[in-house]
Amino acid sequence: MTSDVIHVRGLRLWAHVGVLERERLHGQWFELAFSLGTDLSETACRDDLSDGSDYAIGIEALRARSRVICCNTLEHYSERILDVLEECYGPIPLALELTKCRPPIPGFGGSVTVRRTRRWE
Repeated sequence: MTSDVIHVRGLRLWAHVGVLERERLHGQWFELAFSLGTDLSETACRDDLSDGSDYAIGIEALRARSRVICCNTLEHYSERILDVLEECYGPIPLALELTKCRPPIPGFGGSVTVRRTRRWE
């Protein structure tokens, strides 16, 4: 397994995710951090993004998919994000932290985050 990792943090996504109907109807903000475990040696040597380490591809794909997603749980949304990243980069180690910025819980002003991984040991 490679020790090289690309970390993307602070990606804000608008999606229609939530157990409450109004969350799915109106949508809300989520914040995403994701990591790609990939061999960066070729890109580092050749200074060329065509070697597969272009994180902008994943960011744009996630923005596009998030606009049309509609589901109940943060866990399912995180699974769909992992699917998108795998479509972009193939079967590499993936990790994410997905945060629901303002969950509609009376008297609670914090956020809720799920952490997920695929093929990360």
